[in-house]
Amino acid sequence: MIQLGRHRWMHRVVAALPIYSIAGIVLRRFPLQRRIKPGGLVYRITSLDQISTQAGIFDLNEYESALDGSRIATFIDLGCNAGWFTLWLTAHLPEPPIAGLLVDAHPFMVSEAEWHLKRNRLQNCVVVHGAVGLAPDQINTRFHIHPSSTASSVVSYQPLTQLPVKGRITDVIVPVVSVSEQWSKHFGAATVDLMKIDIEGSELDFVSYEGGFLRERVRRVVLEWHKWCVSLSELDARLASIGFEQRHTYDQSPQVGLAVYQNSATLQ
Repeated sequence: MIQLGRHRWMHRVVAALPIYSIAGIVLRRFPLQRRIKPGGLVYRITSLDQISTQAGIFDLNEYESALDGSRIATFIDLGCNAGWFTLWLTAHLPEPPIAGLLVDAHPFMVSEAEWHLKRNRLQNCVVVHGAVGLAPDQINTRFHIHPSSTASSVVSYQPLTQLPVKGRITDVIVPVVSVSEQWSKHFGAATVDLMKIDIEGSELDFVSYEGGFLRERVRRVVLEWHKWCVSLSELDARLASIGFEQRHTYDQSPQVGLAVYQNSATLQ
């Protein structure tokens, strides 16, 4: 299934059929519930695109390289979607994190993340609704909601480079979030042991606008870069300018890749 999902022709076939809309109606009314091994934490599937997300996070452990063996007591998940990274992280650490900030601009995904935290009694985590990677003086922004929630973004759809859309894109206005302000509001001066960034094309802007917070407060970053918006070399250079070294890249496809960075300048 994962390998098929890397081919544009497969996405064209799915886009030509009413699969997504029908599956979405059924799954939102009758979600599929699963348990994570180890730990037994519960998650639910409410859309068809989450089938591949499930395989990547829980079956292939695609974020495993972000765990360096040191204790992760605090984390931030940008582009948290339904909150599954938090569940995966909690299940794979010897000691659960003591504090976590989750951020997403998709209203339904925010409600799903809140459901997962409540269902699994993860009271040490906070979900915030809003978009990141925008100018500090910007209050609101237009957010494009795709039929596949994982493709939703503040960046406009680019049909020549992105995968075919499985239905209609709708726009909503969402608040702009300052991650540094939200972290300080909820967790004070605590250091962030791990930050996950999956914000569909806004990653370079985020590093630019919140570079000071990254440099002073974040130890490690696992980042998904979107190749129609930014190159790995651009990200390497921008992150290097604030003291981060690339440690590993993996899970590359024609559209995206994952990279791990370590703060070697101010935080050890």
